[in-house]
Amino acid sequence: MKTENKLNRIFGLFLVLTTALSMNVSAMPGDVNGDGTVTMSDANVVVNYYLATTKPSDFNMTAGDVNNDGTITMSDANQIVNMFLTGSTGSSANGHEYVDLGLSVKWATCNVGADNPWDYGDYFAWGETEPKNNYDWDTYKWGNGRNNYTYNKYNNDETYGTVDNKLTLESQDDAATANWGGAWRMPTVNELKALLDSCYWEWTASYNDKSVKGYIVYKVKDHKDMGKRKSGVNNITEAAYSLSDTHIFLPAAGYRYYKYCEFARMFGFYWSASLYENYPESAWYVYFDSSGENTTNIKTHFRFEAITVRPVCP
Repeated sequence: MKTENKLNRIFGLFLVLTTALSMNVSAMPGDVNGDGTVTMSDANVVVNYYLATTKPSDFNMTAGDVNNDGTITMSDANQIVNMFLTGSTGSSANGHEYVDLGLSVKWATCNVGADNPWDYGDYFAWGETEPKNNYDWDTYKWGNGRNNYTYNKYNNDETYGTVDNKLTLESQDDAATANWGGAWRMPTVNELKALLDSCYWEWTASYNDKSVKGYIVYKVKDHKDMGKRKSGVNNITEAAYSLSDTHIFLPAAGYRYYKYCEFARMFGFYWSASLYENYPESAWYVYFDSSGENTTNIKTHFRFEAITVRPVCP
């Protein structure tokens, strides 16, 4: 009998330890109730736990320690509230936050040069790593001027100058890597396609009440929502998503051409790291506006013109 009781106690302890370990491994910072999102409900759990009105057995309190100081206090609750209000995820790489949309890479919550998800950030010519005042053929780093329209890097066609057959940006020419460091980089054209085809896109005229237009890109809750769009004109799908669901926001930041910013608040353009194989004067990007499903697509853009960059990491 004593041996049996001892075995039962050991088995019970094993279950407790394995349960705790599995919870800790899968913990997403701030997601205390384990529903896959960070909301005010998670903050309420932390407040109640701090005030000793609830016990932690039903919740993953490891996720409640968002500031990683080993204790759970009102400071953690305040951070969770801020994460919910700003779209922050609590997950970061090299000091920049990301979201797991269920794709092959994690997507940053902000553009390069932006402080918040709704900020436009900086604009970059393809293959350049710093913003500038004037974007044209004569100022393009990898071009030889408007007189011959040839290139000295990233070219697979002798018609356009020196051939090196480089079709993807090297890290030193990647605006995401150069500005954020670590494993951050610009997405490939295939990763942009996956974002377009595997997520649910919904246009908004005022993201998080910040009066900024653009598309909210949600991690799908149902397989049938993959690749669906809800534009400013047509409701392509009746799927129900809210800001409490896992998402990123892509502001309609327009693009810069010569010294001017064009189509801000109307159109969005986001670079890939991939050269257009057929015409090396251009590179791939994702394009969108509010008018409908057919205008949200993967297209090509002249390399010397400047658009925004949304980084990815492994």
